[in-house]
Amino acid sequence: MLDRYGLTVSTSSPVAFDHYVDGMDALLSYGARAEEAFSAALAADDGLALAHSGRALLALVVGDADSARVGMERARERVAGASRREQQHVAALDAIVAGEGARGLGLIEEHLAEFPRDALLANQASSSIGFSGRADREAARAAFLERLAPAYGDDWWFHSALAFVYHETERLDESLRLSMRSLEQCPTNANASHNIAHVLYERDDHAGGLAFLDDWLGSYDRRAPFYCHLAWHVALFELHRGEWERALAIHDRDIAGSGNPRLALIDGAALLWRFLLYGCGPTLLPWTPLSGLAARVSRPGFIFGDVHAALVHAATGDTAALATLVDGLRALDARGHPIAGTLALPLVHAAAAFASDDLAGAVGHLEAVEDQIHRMGGSHAQWELFEETMVICYLRLGRLEPARQLLARRLARRPSGRDREWLARASGEAEVA
Repeated sequence: MLDRYGLTVSTSSPVAFDHYVDGMDALLSYGARAEEAFSAALAADDGLALAHSGRALLALVVGDADSARVGMERARERVAGASRREQQHVAALDAIVAGEGARGLGLIEEHLAEFPRDALLANQASSSIGFSGRADREAARAAFLERLAPAYGDDWWFHSALAFVYHETERLDESLRLSMRSLEQCPTNANASHNIAHVLYERDDHAGGLAFLDDWLGSYDRRAPFYCHLAWHVALFELHRGEWERALAIHDRDIAGSGNPRLALIDGAALLWRFLLYGCGPTLLPWTPLSGLAARVSRPGFIFGDVHAALVHAATGDTAALATLVDGLRALDARGHPIAGTLALPLVHAAAAFASDDLAGAVGHLEAVEDQIHRMGGSHAQWELFEETMVICYLRLGRLEPARQLLARRLARRPSGRDREWLARASGEAEVA
């Protein structure tokens, strides 16, 4: 039987096939029913290797490395009698789940040269490039997807995947157009809605972002693994509008209590750290629940997660956890990881220094890697957190000229009311908090 991309799915059960295709679409759209669909497919045909690997991908999304490995083991055991396409699909995902990102990405790119419409692998490759640590990661990601464009045509998933890299490479109009087209075809596609939130954030349209997401989230299942991250975007819009109480309420309700522990850690840390930078909110912020998540969602070489875990450990004063994290990054560096030692370690040290009020130490670590921070992965809205930490260090230390220079560079890229306020402080037009 052929899926909607024209690729063979090896099962004799029409029920298993239908559920697998539903699970694939739910995974590509960040829907809530992917786990249910893959499980139903396996209930009808436990020999369907692709459904096992689909469940492994879902486990990876929420940071459940053990379940991901179990899923891939079962997929490997069952794929021998399937098509070569499915065997290659499983082998590539097996490398990704094992933490061998570079090898997995190489296998995926070889596979896509022959099977460009293997959307789940194309989606994973796009993500892997984004977190690869390479200096040109977003340009490379855009080039990778553009090469695949002829194979997908007017496809809702592909439009939203390409739209993401377009807003990250400052092609905002194209990103918005593709995202809106994707939503026309698949109104439940959270990936497309996510892109629109980013475009509005980059345009400093926080009221517009709130209006859009509040409306769209009304019909999005709160159990979906991406609900947490979209809630983070809502909280970020609120925070930039000065509504910190609302932002904190969103954190407590939709982020800290999320069923996606990996995103709860990352988004929770990124939001609460901004409370420290912006000087708002209560003296005691709810960092402690995030501490318990940090050890649960580790994955070898996932630097983006490690850096956010460092924010939590630094904010809670957990020096033992920081030391363990540093040791792990040094071990990765010794094994040749491209950014564990050169970028991640300085960012971890900067977080620890800032939290202990060593502002000169923090900015020293950050200045050493300022032009490399984007290599940690994630979007502008995520990695700019460390630029904002630099701004606050400069302002509080009275180093106003480097503050002005950094803010001028940021404002040259996109509008920001907050950056304009900080620039006024750095120019002597307002008091420094």
